[in-house]
Amino acid sequence: MKVRINGQIVQIPDTLSTLTDLVNHYSLSERILIVEVNGNITEKEKYDTKTIKELDSIEFVHFVGGG
Repeated sequence: MKVRINGQIVQIPDTLSTLTDLVNHYSLSERILIVEVNGNITEKEKYDTKTIKELDSIEFVHFVGGG
């Protein structure tokens, strides 16, 4: 399935059907993360039930510390 992630069209496995699957696929589950799907922020509690569809636009925003 093709989706847009952070502005780029990528092919992801069809087995990735929820936001939880996608977050785990990109090894982001341990980060402080905001996920936006088609312009709407999705609450972390809803990642398990939020399904991914062909050509969805997904933005991952995570915080990086530094000094």
